[in-house]
Amino acid sequence: MPLLAPITPCCRHWQRVHHAARVYSRQSPAFETTVAALQGAVNVGAATKDVSNRQLFARLQPEKKTLEKLDMLQLGSEKSGRFERKKWFRYHEPEVKLPHISFFAGAQAPASFPDASLPEVGVVGRSNVGKSTLVNRLCGSVTARISDKPGLTQQINFYTAGRDFHLVDMPGYGFAFAKEEVSKSWHSLIETYVRQRKTLRRVMLLLDARHGIKANDREFMELLDHTNTKFQIVLTKCDLVHRVDLAKRHLLVSMQTVKSRNCIPRVMMVSAQTGAGLNDLRKELLHTCSLGQKYLGLHKKKEAIALAEYAEQLKIFQDTARPKKRRP
Repeated sequence: MPLLAPITPCCRHWQRVHHAARVYSRQSPAFETTVAALQGAVNVGAATKDVSNRQLFARLQPEKKTLEKLDMLQLGSEKSGRFERKKWFRYHEPEVKLPHISFFAGAQAPASFPDASLPEVGVVGRSNVGKSTLVNRLCGSVTARISDKPGLTQQINFYTAGRDFHLVDMPGYGFAFAKEEVSKSWHSLIETYVRQRKTLRRVMLLLDARHGIKANDREFMELLDHTNTKFQIVLTKCDLVHRVDLAKRHLLVSMQTVKSRNCIPRVMMVSAQTGAGLNDLRKELLHTCSLGQKYLGLHKKKEAIALAEYAEQLKIFQDTARPKKRRP
């Protein structure tokens, strides 16, 4: 009689499960929490536990290049003093136009997905983050329905853009005015689409610039990372955030996603209300769908001229500034 019982298929299964769990536990998470990223970015020594998240965020130093870009594109709100010198010039960014979009299919089940014929870019995010509003502003249209009530989009909506690519508006995750069973079906529908769609080039993951990455955002990013789906972070509602805080949020989100294999490193920032940052996002969409040569033929020259004019005016503004008097 053998001393050890033979290993059954069930035992082999649980051995593989426990081995995978041990390997996963040794790996560092792909997406850090906001608290962990703040503590890693701000060196406060042993007193980290006694410092609140708001105090850590206040001590975070934004990147100078990001602040300069925000100032040039007029992204983020800015509080100026009564006697503070204001700029008399602005960056006249050449406009990038996308083809007009039109709705052509809606899917509440995987069987209703249209044929995968053109490159597709998905737009997803938490409920009430501004997905449909951004889709309308990007393409200069009012095709996508918008509402102040979270959860209006209850299916995957497919929009065709000039027969060049498809823009896909997905239901929002997180809080919504919908039943729990319906919300779960949305998540399953999105997961099936992301896993099976072969023409999906990229997913634009929208985040509210006031709040950054929340728990359900991190869960959805882990799903995209697990399915090897390329995605890119887009910070929305940037007009509601102070310019310095927006630069800090940009840095923080970049730090939280740096370990991901499928997250595009460049974090976009837009405001559907003012239109700031939309041209950069349009260019990113066109390059993603390999349409840069068709739609951006003369744009580089116009952009170079506009940047040169802005740099010249900025130099004059800086050279004519009065030196600050130091107190004795």
